[in-house]
Amino acid sequence: MERNRWVWAFCGVLFVILSPTWVGATESPSACIVCHQGLAGELARPVTDWRDSIHQQNDITCDLCHGGDAEVEVGNPLQLSGVQFAAEKSAAMSRAQGFIGKPAGLAMFDMCANCHPDSVARYAASIMGKAYLEDKGGPSCVTCHNAHNNFIPVVPKSCTPCHKDTSGFDQIDPMQVTAATLQELSGLRVRLAEQQTRGHRPPLFPALPAELDSYLVGLLAFGAVVLLLIVAYLIIGILERKD
Repeated sequence: MERNRWVWAFCGVLFVILSPTWVGATESPSACIVCHQGLAGELARPVTDWRDSIHQQNDITCDLCHGGDAEVEVGNPLQLSGVQFAAEKSAAMSRAQGFIGKPAGLAMFDMCANCHPDSVARYAASIMGKAYLEDKGGPSCVTCHNAHNNFIPVVPKSCTPCHKDTSGFDQIDPMQVTAATLQELSGLRVRLAEQQTRGHRPPLFPALPAELDSYLVGLLAFGAVVLLLIVAYLIIGILERKD
């Protein structure tokens, strides 16, 4: 039995070392969240989508993107009179407090650059980024990443709403499409067409985008922890049988 205690102690230390630690911070009441989650339909959707998003997990709250005063005490919006609700709304969405509403154009790029400066700089210099800033139909940041339930786009699947032919898209940098990129893409498509003519089959397991490398590492680490716990469980079973 003494050996069993040592095995369990070893498992506990191993789990603490290898598994990630989440520290749950107490979420302070936000006027934006309290108000919108009490409303119905599309007005409540931003909060629903934001919940459990990568932004929510990193404490990126409504006011960091939309401005305004999120610390206004709104109480229960459903119990407020029309005049009271209008007053609280005006205070929370005050232009004097930096409320900008729905960011667009250069304001959106500046906002996103607060956390993603390198990505925004690359995209702003690309053909698509310039087309967006010049109001020529280019996609914005939220077109591909969504506004509230943010995600990393899967190329080329995420490109199909705007592009009929997405062949070769998974082999170029979608964040920095330049004239040179288009020439590279043209050559890729010629080679893909030649391979298809020769009966070349695509790989069974395509390579993951570079953006998913950190997720893959996390998945492998979690798998290693589970595997070690299983091994420890088997060792304990063997030791108990010997006793």
